[in-house]
Amino acid sequence: MSETIAQNKALAHRIYDEMWNKANPAVANEIFANPEGVQKAVSLFLAAFPDLRHTVEGMVAENDLVTIRFSASGTHTGQWKEFAPSGKPIHYTGVTLARIERGKIVDHHTWWDTMEVIEQITKETK
Repeated sequence: MSETIAQNKALAHRIYDEMWNKANPAVANEIFANPEGVQKAVSLFLAAFPDLRHTVEGMVAENDLVTIRFSASGTHTGQWKEFAPSGKPIHYTGVTLARIERGKIVDHHTWWDTMEVIEQITKETK
């Protein structure tokens, strides 16, 4: 593996280790070329799911692209969108595709099933 690819993978891994698992949205300034929206989204989600933990399940890198498959678990204890805290556990999986230039993520897309999380926090318990 080239040194650049190894550095790109390490940078992408910081999203989950530092930003999410250490609940540090400000580290987005070091990871992303345009961190403002990322910081806000992470802060809002962590306010609703403060114990959220991400696990990197797999990572593939080639040239300037890194793809990360992840899972996440937490508890819905704060307001999220229009959903009042339910106290219910959540679990979801997703994939992020990041493009890196000069040591920063310049473009990224994350796909995860939002409806799956909504169903988990609104499902009636028997």
